Amino acid sequence: MQYTIFIRKAPDGFYIASCPLIPEAQAQGETDKECIANIKEVLQLCLEFRKERGEEIPEEIGTKQVMVAI
Repeated sequence: MQYTIFIRKAPDGFYIASCPLIPEAQAQGETDKECIANIKEVLQLCLEFRKERGEEIPEEIGTKQVMVAI
């Protein structure tokens, strides 16, 4: 399964990742690579938890990333 994640750099220098489709999945790391590794682990745990509870496992369908300038 593939999920879109967003990574931003916080004022303290850490990288923060979140997944819009699975809002409880959030992670951080000192580098972007560490942050990505951490969010992968968190996503896996969140999905396992949802399966155990019989909750829906959302799938990315027709996701498109678009950036706009204002």
